[in-house]
Formats: sequence, structure tokens, C-alpha cells
Amino acid sequence: MTAEPIQGQHVFLPYPPPGGFTVADLPRLTETVDARFELIDGAIMMMAPTTVWHDEVMDLLKHALRRSAPEDRVITTEKGVELNAGTAPEPDVLAVARSAVSAGSYTFVPSDVHLVVEVVSPGTRTKDRKLRPLQYAEAGIALFWRVENENDRMAVYTFELDPATGQYAPTGVHRKVLKVDRPWPMEFDLPDVTW
Repeated sequence: MTAEPIQGQHVFLPYPPPGGFTVADLPRLTETVDARFELIDGAIMMMAPTTVWHDEVMDLLKHALRRSAPEDRVITTEKGVELNAGTAPEPDVLAVARSAVSAGSYTFVPSDVHLVVEVVSPGTRTKDRKLRPLQYAEAGIALFWRVENENDRMAVYTFELDPATGQYAPTGVHRKVLKVDRPWPMEFDLPDVTW
């Protein structure tokens, strides 16, 4: 049996200027590029489509974190972390300093980011398990969580930056209930994500 050819659509991707795009270009780029993208090394990188499971988990975590967050933290989703002038990956969920947030925020500097969360999808396994932890650790972000789908159940792998090595050290794997002391004390259920 011959597989059908993969269909596609044209997406307008502007040519980067000499030296590449910068984080300062993001407001104009978001108006121009009609697709989800991240800015990596000055280039527009299209983001893999997410699954319904991924999106539901992202929403569940966002709302659980909001319920427990102290007043000086804001929980947001899919906003860039400015690693340098030309690189701003977008974690699925972030906890950031309230003082850094405005209605027009597109990105945050690492010193204002207290937690980044990546929800693994079939198209993001390598990025979420290998590349992102390295980037976030190099930027000095204290806490990283990775969420895996284990038979439609959430497994939250928590990591803390080890100042001695500059890399993340595992601090736990949470199933059914997530209970941690950092970035603030919290405990909430991790429900199965099924329909």
C-alpha cells in the first residue's frame, strides 16, 4: 500500500536580517508569522504541534500552580525566556516574578523566572528531555519540571539547579500527587488525563 503524500500549507516566514532576529523583534514577528514558533539563535523555529493530552496537562498545571502561588509570583504559559538577544524558547508553563509582568510581556529574563515546566509531546521528546534542561540550567533558572505521559497519567519529574555543577539534579518523580517545598510549598492531585 502506498502512503498518501503529506499535505501542507504555506506559512510566511520572513528572512532574518544580518545577524538574525532578536527578542526585540518578537512583537512584530508574532503579528507576521501565522504559526507557533520560538526564536532560537536569531532564527524562527516552528514548534511541533501539541496533543490534546499535552494541552490539558498544561492547563491543569497552570491552574493548580495559580491556586497555590504566593502574591509575588505569576503563572503564565508559552512565554519566552530570553536566554540571549536572539534566543527565547517558550516553556509550556512558567512561574515568574510579578514585578516583571506587564500586559504586553512576551519574554522574561532568567533572573525573573522561578520555575519552568515542559510537557513532553511526541514531537518534543528530545528537546524537552535534553536541550531545554541544558539551556535553562545554563541560564541559571533554579527549578525545572518535565511532565511525561504514562498511560494517560501525569508523571512530574522535578529538578533543581546544582550550583556546584551548573546542571539540574533530580529531586523527585511525582505520580498521583505533587508535593514540593520549592519554588513554594504546594501539594495538589495529579489526575489521570482521559476522556
